[in-house]
Amino acid sequence: MLPILKFLFIQFFYSLPLFFFAACGDEDRVSSLASVGFNEIRAEVLSIDQNTSRIIAVPKIIGRQVLGFPELDLGKSIKFKVEPGDFGYLSPRKVFRAKVQTNSRLDSRVLSLSNIWPDDPTHRIRFENYKRLLKRDTLSRGDDPIRTIGEYLPPFALFDQDGDLLTTDFFDGKSTVLNFIFTRCSMAEMCPASTNRMRRLQNLVFANNLSDVQFLSITLDPEYDVPGVLKSYALAYGVDESNFRFATAPKSVIDDLVRQFGIGRKKDDSMTLDHTMRTLVVNSLRQLVYQVPGKGWSEDDFLARLIGGSNNEK
Repeated sequence: MLPILKFLFIQFFYSLPLFFFAACGDEDRVSSLASVGFNEIRAEVLSIDQNTSRIIAVPKIIGRQVLGFPELDLGKSIKFKVEPGDFGYLSPRKVFRAKVQTNSRLDSRVLSLSNIWPDDPTHRIRFENYKRLLKRDTLSRGDDPIRTIGEYLPPFALFDQDGDLLTTDFFDGKSTVLNFIFTRCSMAEMCPASTNRMRRLQNLVFANNLSDVQFLSITLDPEYDVPGVLKSYALAYGVDESNFRFATAPKSVIDDLVRQFGIGRKKDDSMTLDHTMRTLVVNSLRQLVYQVPGKGWSEDDFLARLIGGSNNEK
């Protein structure tokens, strides 16, 4: 028995260097993993080519599950396929995190990126601070955190369809029409109808020269509706983006916001959300001044409120 144990011990001992160096080989490609998911990378954009929907980027951090792609390496310039909507954010020197996959339909040698999120270090710090403030505010409101007419907005931060950080400073000095939608909504009378109604209201705002009015739609489905998806959604609906933002954030932030704005939401399957609707007006002081629950709000009604609000604030 002892010779066998001695043999096994010797074999284990001499295998340690191989194990150690294999592990080190991977560790050289991994850094600060807590800040990215196992199946994500963080990278910086070097150049873009919108004609071919390609970017060249340099990975800074590689998640453990992405190590199976031999093409990836820290500090190496790599070509990636992206979706057209992602160019709202991606430009040289921008930092992002994203999931990586092969794209066998086009070219198996070109990796594709999905679920692209802005990841600028400065914005990341500001965003985390706002997220903590919102969570604290939500918890402080107890079991019934819903805000009512006359109350002021909580502090929060989101990312818009261009990947820019949007905080509650966005509301200062303008009246804002606010609602909640999600891009995969297939019920014509719900999110699609609401977005079309918001677009028609926007046209009425332009026609009446209401330069102090803006629009904000917040997604209910942040796991899918990243900024690039929202950009494609805005383009598909023909929305004038000069005063209309679509916004998203990690799920915990959206969860707090839907609680505070009284939106009922539950997931029926991987693509369907059963949710209630609420359309609101926030004045230039971040105060809720009007709301209509449900899907049956009128553009003319909201226009009258916005005109009246503009006159009252002059």
